[in-house]
Amino acid sequence: MIRRETFCDGRLVKEIDQIDVTTSPSAQQYMDGRHIWLLNGEEVQEVEADAFRIAWESAGGQQ
Repeated sequence: MIRRETFCDGRLVKEIDQIDVTTSPSAQQYMDGRHIWLLNGEEVQEVEADAFRIAWESAGGQQ
């Protein structure tokens, strides 16, 4: 399962693989695994994502 967190009006997306660590059939549990950053739909490194988000917020954009 993939969980998505969006930033900067959806231009920046963090996709996080969710690993199933369920030990009981009555309650599913997931933990975060590998993640990637997408900027305008293209994969970027975390440092590039951070720089974009900082520039976005500095220019008056909302989280």
